[in-house]
Amino acid sequence: MRKEKIFTYCKYRISRKHLNSCGLFTFLIIMFFVLPTQVGFAQDCKTRAANMASTLVRGTDDYFDHSHYTQKPAKWDITKMKLQLAKAESWTKNRLTGFAGAKLQYYNTYWLDYVVSKGGTGSDVTFYKATGIKSFYSSKMIFFANYCYDNRNTVYTEDESSSNIHVIFNNIFFSGLVTDVGVYTINAKSVFKVIQKKRSEGRIDFYEQRSQNNADAKIYTANDFIILRNSDKPVFLPTTRKEYLEQMVKDISTSNTKDNKTFADIYNLNLKQFEAEMKVYKEKDKMYTPEKEAKRRKWFEEDQEKLRKAINNPSSNINSVETEIQQYLKKPTVWLSRSFNNFYPHSTYTAEGIRQYFEGMDKLTLNGAGEVEEVTQEEIVSINPAYFNKALSSDVPQLILVHLRNGTYAHMLKVGSLIKQPTALAPLEAILNSR
Repeated sequence: MRKEKIFTYCKYRISRKHLNSCGLFTFLIIMFFVLPTQVGFAQDCKTRAANMASTLVRGTDDYFDHSHYTQKPAKWDITKMKLQLAKAESWTKNRLTGFAGAKLQYYNTYWLDYVVSKGGTGSDVTFYKATGIKSFYSSKMIFFANYCYDNRNTVYTEDESSSNIHVIFNNIFFSGLVTDVGVYTINAKSVFKVIQKKRSEGRIDFYEQRSQNNADAKIYTANDFIILRNSDKPVFLPTTRKEYLEQMVKDISTSNTKDNKTFADIYNLNLKQFEAEMKVYKEKDKMYTPEKEAKRRKWFEEDQEKLRKAINNPSSNINSVETEIQQYLKKPTVWLSRSFNNFYPHSTYTAEGIRQYFEGMDKLTLNGAGEVEEVTQEEIVSINPAYFNKALSSDVPQLILVHLRNGTYAHMLKVGSLIKQPTALAPLEAILNSR
């Protein structure tokens, strides 16, 4: 019976003594028609987007040779690599059983003989020399998030994705875990920055890259890095302050304090580095103001003026720099054996520059309010030469790196909880222990 007919019937056909019962009858009928509509809109768009069941599609595998994209070279046999990647794919899909909130796409990448003569890049050559591994492979599950916008009640899906699970075999440089690769050498070892390890569970090492949300200024984990090892040996060895000081002594004879560069040359190099640092600072500090920038620029110019005076001062020569370094080499063993998190920032060695660098090494990072910033800690390390077995072929798994590219995505919180559950990584550990 249509609703308008019900209203007419109650108004004109029912006697007065039946109006009360008719009113109740009318209410029940209206609820019958209206309630389903209300239930349909009870969940807001964002909730429905987060609860929408995921679909899985297979992407196209990628092949790279000598750091260039290519078709699969006919000479390469990837059979053994595919077997390991199939295990990684199975693990990823099992962890995501019943996952909701994003469309999923899966594919593999093969980096085949990426170091050939001069074809490899700096990081490629560095890794090859340290490990003997000249190819690696990976599997990736990409999440195309469901979302709502403009107060619409329609759920959309991303066209491009900034979130994924990446399982990488035999390479630690193919992610954001390390930086400054192939740039610095200390005591004949290639050294670089790595995010400081958060914790270890047996042969599994956990790293977190922290950042600040633009919207609410809250700190969140932008990237998770999990290294699974095939032995109790560490992958990285921290570089000590003593090692760095000894390298500085070796570098003095060829440092910029002996060449004919003018202060203007040095200033321009430092300014370029400062501007790069300012760009990062602005992106990270969401409480940024022009006043803060002006203060930092003032500090920079003051430092450069000190540097100018030091360079033009007769006392600022090789001997004074060596004397300054020797003073730090007399520091207690506890201090000398500690690691550090950044390289000497100036383009030339001066006594004043050495003092500024080492005296500021242990100072806490403060924000504009004078509070200690919760920032991602880093340290200078090298690859442990005892970890990798250079006699093994590149397809044999020696290490697995799981990278969770989280961003600010809500669905990646669910992914992280699935990956970090007790025993969740056991199938990947079994890959390393199966040979």
